[in-house]
Amino acid sequence: MALSRRNRFAYMLVLPSVVLVALLNLVPLAEAVVTSMQNQLLTSPDRDAFVGLKHFYDALFVESDFWGSLGKTCEWTVGSVAGAYFVGLGLALLLNLDIRFRNLLRAIFLIPWVMPDVVGALIWKWLYNDDYGVINYLLRQAHLIHGSIHWISSVQMAMPSVIIAQAWKLYPLMTVVLLAALQNVPKELHEAAALDGAGPGQRFWYVTLPHIRTASISITLLAGIWTFQSFDLVYLMTGGGPSQATMVLPTFIYQQAFTVLNMGYATALGILLLIVIFLFSAAYLLLTRPNREEAQG
Repeated sequence: MALSRRNRFAYMLVLPSVVLVALLNLVPLAEAVVTSMQNQLLTSPDRDAFVGLKHFYDALFVESDFWGSLGKTCEWTVGSVAGAYFVGLGLALLLNLDIRFRNLLRAIFLIPWVMPDVVGALIWKWLYNDDYGVINYLLRQAHLIHGSIHWISSVQMAMPSVIIAQAWKLYPLMTVVLLAALQNVPKELHEAAALDGAGPGQRFWYVTLPHIRTASISITLLAGIWTFQSFDLVYLMTGGGPSQATMVLPTFIYQQAFTVLNMGYATALGILLLIVIFLFSAAYLLLTRPNREEAQG
């Protein structure tokens, strides 16, 4: 089918931008692939030596650090996204009610989302401080503890602590998206269900949840993609410690690149991370495809 003159002109207008964006993405990716197949250990004299797929083989089959950091990344992602979703859903249900100061509450709940990651990490690091942290102080005042809980300096508590901080960062986005979905649920369905004798729990389960299913899947997968590649919060709060208890994959890549100076191995790890994120993105597109087709139809 031949393009009309108007469409050809439109394609000519957007072509330079498309080419520029493609170059900005494809050229660094090609360089990363080349680097991942070289030695690129900056302390080695033959750092440009070709090693093929050795870095990928070492990460997948020889060294256990990759799989350990990948497991911690999955734990960090699932815990953060699940916690943020349930908090966001609860707040969305609250804001969907006709309550006073609803607009003010919406603005307050958005503060964590607009706050820079560096500021958020420093705030949580101060809250978790062993000696003068607010959390330990409040727990001691309530006589729930006598000493101090080592929130981010103990192996057992470090991961739950950073998960809570990341969930705090994500819940405003969850709240906004789920609130928009809740406001699109027809009130007539709730009224009809109430007339049939359905209680609040039954109406929520059989009326509300099916109508916000698509929004829930979309925002959960997007939040999962963002969290999986998130670097700032964990690095600033724990640096991957203690004893690598919070060594998620982005932090592990940073350590290999700028501490060990093994750029080739770090680049290979980055490509593996890209593949995992691509799988997340493909799942997102597949799960949201029926909704897009309905909207186009």
